[in-house]
Amino acid sequence: MPKRPDLREFVLVKNTMSQVESEQKTNGDINSPPTPPKKAKEREKNCVDEEYFNSYNDINIHKLMLQDGPRTRAYEKAILENSELFTGKTVLDVGAGSGILSLFCMKAGAKKVYAVEASPFVHVLREVIELNDENGIIQVIHGKAEEIELPSQVDIIVSEWMGFYLLHESMLDSVIKARDKHLQDDGVMFPSHSTVYCAAVQLDEYMEDNVGYWESVYGFNMLPVATRVLENKLSGGAPEVLVLKESQLLSEPCVFTEYDLRWVQLDEVKSIRDRKFASITRDGKFHGVALWFSCDFKPVFYDEEMAEKVRPVTLDTGPNAEPTHWKQTVIVVPRNDSEVEKDEIVGWEISMDQSEDNPRHYQLGLSLLDPETDEHPVPCECKMARCALFAALMQKEEDDLEEIPNIEDEPS
Repeated sequence: MPKRPDLREFVLVKNTMSQVESEQKTNGDINSPPTPPKKAKEREKNCVDEEYFNSYNDINIHKLMLQDGPRTRAYEKAILENSELFTGKTVLDVGAGSGILSLFCMKAGAKKVYAVEASPFVHVLREVIELNDENGIIQVIHGKAEEIELPSQVDIIVSEWMGFYLLHESMLDSVIKARDKHLQDDGVMFPSHSTVYCAAVQLDEYMEDNVGYWESVYGFNMLPVATRVLENKLSGGAPEVLVLKESQLLSEPCVFTEYDLRWVQLDEVKSIRDRKFASITRDGKFHGVALWFSCDFKPVFYDEEMAEKVRPVTLDTGPNAEPTHWKQTVIVVPRNDSEVEKDEIVGWEISMDQSEDNPRHYQLGLSLLDPETDEHPVPCECKMARCALFAALMQKEEDDLEEIPNIEDEPS
């Protein structure tokens, strides 16, 4: 029997499918005067936000996240092993939830921590903080981090804002707005950087459950049903959330997009599109493209002494790392000819577009590319002759530049 999806996966599926439903709704009774577009959109956004925050009033969601060892341990290690960054500093915890990150910051020596939570769970959060914060370091605030007012700007913003394929739920929008409003010019973001990866994958078990079944239903071939199911998933932008093994990868991971969270802007996360060509690393069946992310806690300091004190920590949600509740997100490829050979080149273009009707929803798109006729990005990591030659020329140019002596190093 397939594993029952966890609560965050239910939120993913619900948000993915809700866009079509919202587009079919009217502004009330047909005889009522139409609602002005601006007010209607604002009202709809408020409803989306209310539903989103109410979903985090479920204790089981917080338990799921706390029991995610790689997630929670990465934050604990990043904060406590970099306690020198936190000692005597003011911290803003965006989306504090159970309060665990605020408590880590307190333990690391923070002078003041603002634990901001917009969901009704804030009442439980207050009780948790009262039990564990004897010195009154943590102040719980009910509201959206980008809308609240603080007495002064903070030194550090810490947040666990990541969703499936990094951007689902669009909490990064709130973090960016809170950063621009509350963080000092020389402030620190924790995590500091994030990267989304993609790779071709083989899904034997998944395809057996969703396609193989239809090959013989009471002796009849119903494969057209399986084809329609996969096509609907792709056209509707509905991905699969699966735990993949490293052995299921058919290509080396490629970077889809990456962000420096100190400087990333809202327009950079609203719509992302990138094309990749990859060399297949073994014979197999190309069933889909997997997405996952990593987050790094390695803020950049121009002060060399401070930079040397930073102990980098990485939270990795990829197939080669310990499984997390984020798992991996897979866009299934509905194609009959799935066989691929080692060293064969495959290409795809992935798009992530934030919905205007439901900003917490991203529409995922996948288009397969022809390596022979479609334009390759520059540089390209595939092993086709022209791409390999260009990569070699670029590497030689970099090597030549490194060999040029620095004028400052020459004797006077």
